[in-house]
Amino acid sequence: MVYFNSRKTEYKRPFGALRAEEPLFLRMRLEGEPPCRRIRAVFRYETGSQEARYLEKESSGEIFSGSFVLTEPGLCFFRFEAELENGNLLFIGTPDGARATIGDWLPEWRLTVYERDFETPESLAGGVWYQIFPDRFCRGKMGPSRPVRGPRIVHEQWEERPLFTQDRPDFAGNDFFGGNFAGIREKLPYLRELGVDLLYLNPIFESAENHRYSTADYEQVDPYLGENADFEALCQEAQALGIRIVLDGVFSHTGANSRYFNKEGLYPGPGAYESPESPYYHWYHFTDYPEKYDCWWGFPSLPCVDETAPDFLRYITGERGIAALWMERGAFGWRLDVADELPDAFLEAFRRRVKETKRESLIIGEVWENAVEKVSYGARRRFLIGRQCDTVMNYPWLEAIVALLQSGDTAAFYQAVIELLEEYPQPALACLMNILSTHDTPRILNRLGADFIPPRAYQADNYLSDAQREKGLRLLKKAALLQFSLPGIPCIFYGDEAGMEGYGDPYCRGTFPWGREDQTLLHYYRRLGALRGQYRPDFAGSCVFLDYEGGRLIFDRGERIRLAMNFSPAAFEVEGEPLLAEGARAGGLEPGGYGWFLKK
Repeated sequence: MVYFNSRKTEYKRPFGALRAEEPLFLRMRLEGEPPCRRIRAVFRYETGSQEARYLEKESSGEIFSGSFVLTEPGLCFFRFEAELENGNLLFIGTPDGARATIGDWLPEWRLTVYERDFETPESLAGGVWYQIFPDRFCRGKMGPSRPVRGPRIVHEQWEERPLFTQDRPDFAGNDFFGGNFAGIREKLPYLRELGVDLLYLNPIFESAENHRYSTADYEQVDPYLGENADFEALCQEAQALGIRIVLDGVFSHTGANSRYFNKEGLYPGPGAYESPESPYYHWYHFTDYPEKYDCWWGFPSLPCVDETAPDFLRYITGERGIAALWMERGAFGWRLDVADELPDAFLEAFRRRVKETKRESLIIGEVWENAVEKVSYGARRRFLIGRQCDTVMNYPWLEAIVALLQSGDTAAFYQAVIELLEEYPQPALACLMNILSTHDTPRILNRLGADFIPPRAYQADNYLSDAQREKGLRLLKKAALLQFSLPGIPCIFYGDEAGMEGYGDPYCRGTFPWGREDQTLLHYYRRLGALRGQYRPDFAGSCVFLDYEGGRLIFDRGERIRLAMNFSPAAFEVEGEPLLAEGARAGGLEPGGYGWFLKK
């Protein structure tokens, strides 16, 4: 018999990822005949190097242990090889990523080794995010103060539905509702009441499309939002309330109608489309000039840039480049759009510039999968090793939460959570962006309440029935509790706390229902934010699972907070005083019950 479990500190310390040059302790117990002479741990790196380290036999005779120092940052794989007294060699691997078994060609354990100096701002831990799609949040008393380029449609009524035409790859999302910086400034006290201290804004730079992912000018905010000075004022007012602002950086492509490409001549030019003599020509790759060029996912309105072109790299990451410019104007950090489509050289240069400009800053990558295991363009990505992003958007846990609420499978939920807890570096986990909805997903209320997500052609006028909405609201309270409980930082997508509906893009990007909020749900979110702030050290602390079998989910945060959810058919006892709970009775937590409990 072999005894080892990478998730138990009696066998492996520290738990999870390893800081380079920090001691790694391994212990293994091997019973049976013939006896074991010695055990070695074999570490395999993706650079191709491999090394073996021997564990020493402890006094008991069946237990072997050792401490090692690993210096090469990256994803490392390790296995064990046991030499028996009779000369035979046993190979030891893992059947499930944690426990050990003996056999040939078994999977290895994974170990993330990150840079020795990788740190993220400690002040973020235990906080609350809020995401705003600027055109749809709040329309303040201010209109464009300078001419706009490109055709735009302005909705007269705030409550109208966003426009969309099915099966039009060239569809221009140019309908605007007029949300602006003045509106966000007006609602800063509302955000503080939710406990928000980090505000993520979808793109704010000049663009004739409402999503503004088709950047026209990186140096100017869109006139419908205000002026550059209005952004600076927003940052100052937010900072005074303890709220810091993160911008959306779109650097894999620009808009075709930008000052850089200038396909329709809206800017003085010359843009790359207009002349090979343009200073921006070498940013783009033309296959048949000027009509055929590389574009993002086949959209001709989004020509791709060469992120490593010297002029582009200098323009974005140089000493006076875009990254530094907006940090100096008040931004706390950046969310990098399609980070898995950005080359390592760009990401590393971007990080250097951001951290040199403002050491206390944050870089979030848009990655939809496990960011440590992610492979794109034929290579393992290194987002969280310490040279690129600080953290990522957490789509895996979003899917795990939805699956748990739909199935009640607590064991599967635990596996999804522990995988990232074990593989992500602790600095990245501390500020992990935990989401339930984003501008790229259906609203969480729809996912939890609807029987299925209808095809896009039928989403415009498809609303939840009363019964579906009631179901969605009931499950959303559980989802939000989990979101606010897990390691990292919960991020509220604007309007989720008010009960907003919406299926896919653009219907998930509707206008905030000011004056029509679901007050019960809003009060619940405010209570979540208040308690998270009150017990912030605990939510910034450890996460220890106590039970995840048979429909019972219990885990502790820090020294004082215990989360419990009951998906089983029977009540069970929960130690502690209910802080925010449903279904908690003297006899225990009833089936369907959930809540936070203050440990005694």
